[in-house]
Amino acid sequence: MNSIYDSLLSFTDRGWDALYNVVDDPYFRNQESGMIYDCLSREMRFTPFCEYLKRFLYRHAELEGPYQDIPLEEYQSILRSAFRESGTPSSFEASSTKFSAASRNWLTQKSVSRQSVLLLGFGLSMSAEEVNDFLVKGLHEEVLRQEDPRELICGYCYLNDYTFPKYEELWELFEHGDWDALKKELPELADLLKQIQEGLPDKRRHQQYKRFRELYETAVELLAVNYNRTIRKENPVSAEEITAADIEHILYSAIPKDAHGNLTPAKQSSLFGRFEDKRLTRQRINTLLRQDAAVSREDLITLQFFIWSQVESDEMPP
Repeated sequence: MNSIYDSLLSFTDRGWDALYNVVDDPYFRNQESGMIYDCLSREMRFTPFCEYLKRFLYRHAELEGPYQDIPLEEYQSILRSAFRESGTPSSFEASSTKFSAASRNWLTQKSVSRQSVLLLGFGLSMSAEEVNDFLVKGLHEEVLRQEDPRELICGYCYLNDYTFPKYEELWELFEHGDWDALKKELPELADLLKQIQEGLPDKRRHQQYKRFRELYETAVELLAVNYNRTIRKENPVSAEEITAADIEHILYSAIPKDAHGNLTPAKQSSLFGRFEDKRLTRQRINTLLRQDAAVSREDLITLQFFIWSQVESDEMPP
């Protein structure tokens, strides 16, 4: 069963292997773009949240046969039984939505809210690691946020095998500011929640902005060096003169622009769905430098790739 589970859920590893099979192919240097496109469009498949959830249920219920052939009703039945056994409702807040409708949404939607994942964490008795996997691989978002009171309490419950009723008890104490009761029961959790409420610096978010700026500064320095030895030999530029627009120009040189110089949506591209809203445009870069938006995994990955692409090596010029 473990081998079946691994083959079902290791789509990230399989994607990694598929891409490296392409770039290690002896014909790669002569047909780079075509081979990469074929790999992305034919061999790799975007895995929506609903498929990730089905695979998880398939493994834990020890079902047999292709997971895609299992009727939706059977997956709903598994969810219903698990939620009933763990005492988990279909929503964090009081809601008129029936469980059948909520479970159908989870099993058919390409993406769901973070709260839905947190709820599934209780309903399916997940570990903190499993919930983080759902957030990263199922939603393509960051792991549990320690600066968010709800997610902090949920994470604490997952780590200690507390059920949803226990979460409700802790959340009620927090909402009503009953710090004495909270501290008496769980002093460590109470201290962390108190720090959040008092608005102490968010170290994690600060680290994300710091890392983004470090990568950005490295990127502009490399780009200045490459500009000066190619197109700006006669009129060199300094790193301070490199702008977010220059980064955008190099990253998306193959994408057409509209009359205002903005990148076109490229909705006709067969890869549009995979990269929608993931572009590190000049507007996005400036927003992050001002710290007006949260840094995403895609932002850091894109800058890391840009830096890699600009470093000269014996095998590949920038």
